[in-house]
Amino acid sequence: MTRTDDDRVAHILEAIDSIERWTATRDHDELYRSGVLHQLEIIGEASSHLSDRFKDAHPSIPWRGIIGFRIRAAHRYWDTEWSQVERTIAEDLPTLRDALATSARQIVVEGDEGMSLGH
Repeated sequence: MTRTDDDRVAHILEAIDSIERWTATRDHDELYRSGVLHQLEIIGEASSHLSDRFKDAHPSIPWRGIIGFRIRAAHRYWDTEWSQVERTIAEDLPTLRDALATSARQIVVEGDEGMSLGH
């Protein structure tokens, strides 16, 4: 099954929702950290597969940094600084969520073929 930009955006928003929910309700233990890192990897992987058209339409989102973080977390896991992860959760995820949620609402309202979220 080919995933669309809409699918990828939905995956990113779901991952952000999971991280935010866990951050508010869980102890920040080893299991929490492992889950958060996995969700951040999902965000990076989904971002890496978004079309250039979609990424170009959202130039304020630091796509290279998001994708780069995923690569570092997956392949250089021992170098992952938890303070950087906490900063990402507090500062970057809300901004990314808002940008993508606004974009998703615009897509639905405009009815742009091939970009409808179907929700």
